Amino acid sequence: MLAVYDKIVFKQFNGDDNLNIGITGSIACGKSTVSDYLIAKGYTIIDADKLGHVALTSDDVKRKLAEKFGDEILENNEISREKLGKLVFGNDDNLKILNSIIHPKIKELILKLQEEHKDEDLVFLDIALLYEANFVDLVEKVAVVYVDEDVQLERLMTRNFLSKEEALKRIESQMSPQEKASLGDFVINNSYRKEDTFQQIDEILEKLKRGDKQND
Repeated sequence: MLAVYDKIVFKQFNGDDNLNIGITGSIACGKSTVSDYLIAKGYTIIDADKLGHVALTSDDVKRKLAEKFGDEILENNEISREKLGKLVFGNDDNLKILNSIIHPKIKELILKLQEEHKDEDLVFLDIALLYEANFVDLVEKVAVVYVDEDVQLERLMTRNFLSKEEALKRIESQMSPQEKASLGDFVINNSYRKEDTFQQIDEILEKLKRGDKQND
C-alpha cells in the first residue's frame, strides 16, 4: 500500500480545535481530485484560484491594476483576464507587480472565509502557489499532492493538449513535485489509482482527528 508520510508532531485534537489544512501540488498533480473527494465527505474547501477571480472584481484591485498597466486592460470597467495575461505571461517584472496587488486581496478573502468556518474542526485551503506566494502562514498543516515526473508530464500533455516540449516548459517553470513534497507535513501520492489516493486521504483525516504523535 502507498505510504502516507507525516513529518510533524501534532497537537492533541479536541472539539474546540480548528485546523486549517493547505492542499497544494505542482501542475497536473491532481489537487482537484483530492479536493473533490473532501467536498464529497462534507468538508469545506476554500478555493484560492476562484478567489483570485473574485479579487479581480474588487474596485481597489481594478484601480491599482489600471494605474500600473493602463486602462486598456479594462473592458466595460472589468479587468480583461486575457489582456492582463498577455502583459504578465513571460514578463517577470509585470508578474511581480500583479502578484503584489492581487495576493493581499486573495489573502484577505481567505482569512474572511476561514473566520466564517472557524467552528468546523477541519477546513481545507486548495492553493497551487502556497509556498511560492508565501501563503503558508494561513494554514497549520500542509498536504502536498505528489505524482511521479513521467505521470505528471503525461497527464499535462493529455489534459491541456500540449506537446512534450510545451508541457516540460510549464512544469519547469514551477517548483518541482519533489521539492514541494519535502516541505509538506503530509504527502499524498496520486500517481496510481484513485482508490489508493482516497485511502491515503482517509488515513490523513484519521491522523488529524486522533492527534497522532508518531509516524507510522
